Amino acid sequence: MLTVASTFVVSRNHLIFGLCLPLAVLLGYLLAEPLDSGSLAVVGVVVCVLCVPLMMRWHHLLLVMGWNALITPAFLPGRPALWMVLAFLSLFFAILGRAVSSDKGFIQVPALTRSLLLLFGVVLITALMTGGFGLKTFGSQNYGGKGYFFIASAVVGYFALSSQTIPRARAQWYVAFFFLSGLTAVVSNLAYMAGSKFYFLYEFFPSDLAMEQAAADSIFQNDLVRLSGLVWASQALYGFLLARYGIQGLFDFARPWRVLFLLGAVTLSLFGGFRTGAVLFGLTFAVLFCVEGLWKTKTLFAVLLCAGIVSLGAAAFVDRMPMSVQRALSFLPIKVDPMIKQAAQGSTDWRVEMWKSLWPEVPRYLFKGKGYALDRQELILLQDASLRGYGTAQDVAMFAGDYHNGPLSVVIPFGLYGVAAFLLFLGVALRVLYRNHRFGDPALRYINAFLLAVFVARAIFFLCVFGSFYAELFYFTGLVGLSVALNGGEVRVSPGPELVGD
Repeated sequence: MLTVASTFVVSRNHLIFGLCLPLAVLLGYLLAEPLDSGSLAVVGVVVCVLCVPLMMRWHHLLLVMGWNALITPAFLPGRPALWMVLAFLSLFFAILGRAVSSDKGFIQVPALTRSLLLLFGVVLITALMTGGFGLKTFGSQNYGGKGYFFIASAVVGYFALSSQTIPRARAQWYVAFFFLSGLTAVVSNLAYMAGSKFYFLYEFFPSDLAMEQAAADSIFQNDLVRLSGLVWASQALYGFLLARYGIQGLFDFARPWRVLFLLGAVTLSLFGGFRTGAVLFGLTFAVLFCVEGLWKTKTLFAVLLCAGIVSLGAAAFVDRMPMSVQRALSFLPIKVDPMIKQAAQGSTDWRVEMWKSLWPEVPRYLFKGKGYALDRQELILLQDASLRGYGTAQDVAMFAGDYHNGPLSVVIPFGLYGVAAFLLFLGVALRVLYRNHRFGDPALRYINAFLLAVFVARAIFFLCVFGSFYAELFYFTGLVGLSVALNGGEVRVSPGPELVGD
């Protein structure tokens, strides 16, 4: 007697083959005409769908790896930086993960959340009141939307970074990925020096750094080579070293290679030819030295000894060093080539004159910021007048909002409301970073100390030396976002007898 099975069982392998084989046939048919827009659209959708499980698992790590990477995919409209794209993708998949699993909740730091939302709210309202979000990429008659996109990406990036806790066992790896990805900055300069055969790399890496190098070559006839990529790369290298070992660990003379690597990273920065690189390293090192409390230890004498030797060597031989090194050190009271001294002083005077011209304009924007919206025709006419000698480069820079000054880059576009919101964010972020350093896991003491120190150093640099609000906000949100992810939020002091009277 025959019996009929009441159920039909298909193994997982058969199910996978049953789905993949027809999909492979479909893709093969579409790829027969790869340039057809319909085929590209379908293939793109299929690839995106197949990548969803991978992004659900690795989106946070990819964001950490890409945060400081200087990669700008040319196939995307407007050539946004890689970290911007990853910020939005990571936040999307973090929200998606939270929707499918209640265990994947966001890390809550309410004060930081409120301060960032307030800052973004001021930016949004200002944009709506001053011409909207003009994006040249999408055919807008107004320009300036790039600044708003930078700020939005920085805010979104913080929430994406703080969407999940980094496991303690992987903390060192994440920190290494976060900082060392900045080594990609040298690719642009290397491609320029290697010749036209390597210009295809600019499809993925920014060409701005190479254009600065080319401009310096034309002005100084190759006597002064300015490699801004080296400055970024050196910051990535010494940032990783200081976060991994701290100053005390680097000056452990039982392991001399550590301090040699640090000196090599700083020297690399000097060959970039930018004074800002040396100033920023000095600020970071000084603040970290205080944060680690090393003035009370024997490390103080080791640091003073190394600093004395390096200073004497620089003072004695700096005028015979490469022109780029001389320019990077030209802010110090030492003898450098007169041409380099004049060029550096001219750059400083150019900024000072622009600030003097801008200062009387500040009261106009105290209660209603200027925003970033720019009239396209007015910008073109101003650029043309500058080329014909009827205007100056300062006029173009001021009109475009390129003030080369941190406080001015906040108060003029967003008024007193933007200043207050930004200062509130800095204050709250500093409190979070300090508490994570003061009360965090001892295994993260060097990392937390460096994150606090570099945040303070960059804030001082932004407020007192050089800065651009929309371009540098992601530095601050990235540092505090990484700290929140590493420490699982804001670490607060736990009440206990050992803390009584502390």
